[in-house]
Amino acid sequence: MARHQNKPPKTFQQRQTERRLHDDHNRAVVERIASQFSCSSQVACSFADQCEARISDVDFDLICNKLALEFWAAPPEAARPVIDVLRELEAERQRHMAALGHLRERLLELSKDKAVHEHLSLPIMHYQEQVRDQLFPGLKLRPVQNPPVSREH
Repeated sequence: MARHQNKPPKTFQQRQTERRLHDDHNRAVVERIASQFSCSSQVACSFADQCEARISDVDFDLICNKLALEFWAAPPEAARPVIDVLRELEAERQRHMAALGHLRERLLELSKDKAVHEHLSLPIMHYQEQVRDQLFPGLKLRPVQNPPVSREH
């Protein structure tokens, strides 16, 4: 059996540095989301990416679902209700993946359409505060430096 080596306790300065880095990361997340979500093209692109990630997750789930159904190809009578629900789940996952694929394509098309490219009108700090309040209550935000002059990307 290997010996577990105890790490020396962290100093106050190390804990403060870790906390500052953690807060800096969270502030960057807030700023990125507020920026993306306040632009119609960027929010469409962001959610298309989310659809792609979910499609990948559902694809893995379908592989596992198929594998389980192969294991139970000839189930005993007592296990049939479980297998029936697994088949329903597989069908639902297939429908879900198809819907996500369709929505992803629509979002990607819209993200490239100049006719629907808009920016929300309030200062970015307003949207940053909304994101912060939902995701990281209590996080202190950085003041906005050099607000954008142009509303185009």
